Amino acid sequence: MAQPLKDLRARQSLVFPETFVPRDRRWINQPLQAGFEFQASQRAEQHALVAEPASLTYHELNRAANQVARRLLAHTGRRGQGGPVVLLLDQGIAAVVSTLAILKAGRSYSPLDGRLPISVLSSMIDDLSPSAAVTDAQNRDLAESVLGDRCPILLAEWQVDVGASENLDLAVSPDAVACIYFTSGSSGLPKAVADTHRNVLHNVLRYTNSLGFAPGDRMSLVQNPSFSGTVSTLFGALLNGATVLPLNMRHTAIEDLGHWLRRQRVTVFHSVPSIFRGLPSSPERYPDLRLIRLEGDQARASDQLHFKRAFGDRCILVNGLGATECGLVRQFFIDQASPEPTDPVLPIGHAVEDVTIDIVDASGTSLPPGSTGEIVVQSAYLALGYCNDSKLTEARFRSGRDGLRRYHTGDLGYLDDHGCLTHLGRKDMRSRICGQFIDTVYLEGVLCRCSGIREALVQAYDDRHGERHLAAYMVASADPPPTVSELRESLAPHIAEQVMPSAFVYLDALPVSADGKLDRRWLPAPTRSRPALSVDYLAPKTALEKHIAQVWGEVLEIDQVGVNDSLLELGGDSLRANQILGRLRAAIDPALGIASMFEYPTVRALARYLSEVCRHASGLYRPPR
Repeated sequence: MAQPLKDLRARQSLVFPETFVPRDRRWINQPLQAGFEFQASQRAEQHALVAEPASLTYHELNRAANQVARRLLAHTGRRGQGGPVVLLLDQGIAAVVSTLAILKAGRSYSPLDGRLPISVLSSMIDDLSPSAAVTDAQNRDLAESVLGDRCPILLAEWQVDVGASENLDLAVSPDAVACIYFTSGSSGLPKAVADTHRNVLHNVLRYTNSLGFAPGDRMSLVQNPSFSGTVSTLFGALLNGATVLPLNMRHTAIEDLGHWLRRQRVTVFHSVPSIFRGLPSSPERYPDLRLIRLEGDQARASDQLHFKRAFGDRCILVNGLGATECGLVRQFFIDQASPEPTDPVLPIGHAVEDVTIDIVDASGTSLPPGSTGEIVVQSAYLALGYCNDSKLTEARFRSGRDGLRRYHTGDLGYLDDHGCLTHLGRKDMRSRICGQFIDTVYLEGVLCRCSGIREALVQAYDDRHGERHLAAYMVASADPPPTVSELRESLAPHIAEQVMPSAFVYLDALPVSADGKLDRRWLPAPTRSRPALSVDYLAPKTALEKHIAQVWGEVLEIDQVGVNDSLLELGGDSLRANQILGRLRAAIDPALGIASMFEYPTVRALARYLSEVCRHASGLYRPPR
């Protein structure tokens, strides 16, 4: 029997299937399609691809890809030399057949997401200078609009049964470009990343050797073809004789996804955390699942708790770190016996083969265990770089030790004493508030532990004065959701007052990008509406109460302030308290102290205090008799 998965190797329960044989490096000295063609020759009648209601055996998939490859060569001729072939397809059989066909034709492929804005797609096309494009009837108008007459556009008609079906056997170097994927664009426009056959195959090798893919596996493929993680899922299945099951999530509800996983007897489920979190919690729903692999975004402590509730003893949860620029680099394995997480985010784990991780400061100096810095990946199998952007390539890909290149990820993290990596998000996700850096990832983790909160994001925003504050965006798991008062009470033991969010905003769902990653760019600005407090709104009555409420509302940017509303619960902090103080001093009493803002935290309490001590007011009110 093969060795158990490495992080569970000493204790945890999952073992590799007996048929699994780890691949060696000879496997990567060939083009991608050669490995698939070998499997097709060995497993001709085994299902390679299942997409309801259709399915293709390895022989049928190979035949269809060969025929589409010949069509591609016939339509492009020598024009096809040079740029990649663009794919504008939703996830499904056509996307898989077309990907194999392009490789068989000796071309590189670049899948694009048709859900992106036209302007973004046009910019991506400019970076690629494609030699051809493959699309379908649903995306044809979009393809013609974006591409114009820049290259031939072919319809993906995979159900072809005429013409020669033999392998083309074109000479393709393992160091030739195989694919060009775009980054998610979460920190700007998507960037094109070119990678070779050898590098992609080594990434698949890392998947295969660490996760134990085998012919009996049925592997989900639910991400859009433009998501770079799909390349490891697709070829991890097809190069190991497994069955791949593509599903178009554009029109699939997460509840329906849960039914599909059971109906299709999926054994390996690849998902982004945002989709995984939505799966119904019921172990009997997923009797065939042996492994869930999370990728593409941060996994949280709440995800481990969801895993333990929703999935059975046979299943393993794998949290991984990878990127378009470097492929899979780290994995962390969790089963039902794993201890409860102590941090708000789940660890990324230990390095996979042929990859080393370093944590560096701003000057590039390595940091000791426990220190937070930028994650740097060193490997012989990094991507070639960014297309048409030599400056960015030089900034991110640098010379390292032993002649190997180092990829500076732009992500923050730390290594513990045992070499286990925790990923803390992008460097630009840390926010500077009142002169200090705030770890928004930590705040999100604390919020998710509050009763009644399912998901949370924390983001800095600027008020109309240009001052920075924190806003917490949440999806509730309770009806009614927790009030601001209740949230502040839950957060207070865990965070300092100066990092308490100024605004608490409930959303029906957190915004996600086209590839399912959380996308902070689409978070709405905090509104001027009065938040849900523990007290009902009661309008101010006296002139002084009205004046104080007006000043609070203007400084806090809230339309309605009640007499029993707390300054802190409305989003007040030391900075805003000082702004309020300045206006009240000018109107009422120059001697008014800042401590009064917090000692008398409601409009009514402050008004009573002022009416007692400020005998020389500016005429806004009459002192009590």
